Amino acid sequence: MKKRPYFRSAWRAAAAMAACMIFCAGCLPSSATGLSEEDIHFYQLDPVETGAEVAVIETTAGAIRIVLFPDQAPNTVAYFRQLVEEGFYEDNSLIINPTNKTMTAGAVDELGAQGEGEGIPSEITPNLWHFSGAVSALGYERSRLFPETLSDSRFFIIGQVEATTEMVRQMEEYRYPQKVIDAYKEYGGLPQYTGSYTVFGQVVSGMDVVEQLVAEEPADKPQIQRIYFSVYQEEEPEIESTAFRQGA
Repeated sequence: MKKRPYFRSAWRAAAAMAACMIFCAGCLPSSATGLSEEDIHFYQLDPVETGAEVAVIETTAGAIRIVLFPDQAPNTVAYFRQLVEEGFYEDNSLIINPTNKTMTAGAVDELGAQGEGEGIPSEITPNLWHFSGAVSALGYERSRLFPETLSDSRFFIIGQVEATTEMVRQMEEYRYPQKVIDAYKEYGGLPQYTGSYTVFGQVVSGMDVVEQLVAEEPADKPQIQRIYFSVYQEEEPEIESTAFRQGA
């Protein structure tokens, strides 16, 4: 993995953010309160068009293909592309969190608390959510006075997470739109990251690889061997993560 300058001054905030990733399994934010269902379009659930650009993540456990959403998160996607083209993610270790069923890439330390980068402001949209299979940027808060999350080189992928009764209760308590609640019931995911982290991609194939990786923390850390860009073909499998149904 190629080294780049990063914000050492953000280490404490980044460490706290990583701790939240590891330990916060509830505590939904109120960011979704007041959204109109008419303003929500789940781009992640749309069929992938032939010829659409995908990023192929080759890991030691197999390949994962993700479709990107540059129209919804232009700066985040552009920065991810820059890092990929620089070879930043080559031979990068994956941080596995079996509790939340997530895998994190792009860290420069063994705990996943530090990333490198320019600090990209969050691009939160009602059209992208932390459903199973979502690809989301990770970062740190600018400061206590300015709690906006700045994304760095890290990103995480969510495995197949079933919606629990408590998760649904909290979404109802915080008045999430029923359309969003129903989607989480059907597809699962981690709604507690709403409003904090930028979703910029979705797994379109290789969800079995994600599931294998997040099942348990391995003795030897898996790695990303490389990431490159390709195009989606009709013969590729449909979006496996969005085919996930509760109880299936």
